[in-house]
Amino acid sequence: MQLDAELDRLAIMLPPWLQHLRHEAQFWPQFNALAKEILDQAGDEDIQHVKGRLDFMLRTHACRLSGISHHRL
Repeated sequence: MQLDAELDRLAIMLPPWLQHLRHEAQFWPQFNALAKEILDQAGDEDIQHVKGRLDFMLRTHACRLSGISHHRL
């Protein structure tokens, strides 16, 4: 599934991206833009799957993102 491949790429990007992040405010606009691209490609039947994967990524890295509860998809 193409959506899963794109989600996998985003998940692989997150650890090094977050490691080099200077401030959390730099993260959200980029993450939201990438997430929106994936969500825009998803059909109605895939939206919950995509949102679940994105949410899992964010929860996995929540220790580095203190404002996570304010940026849910």
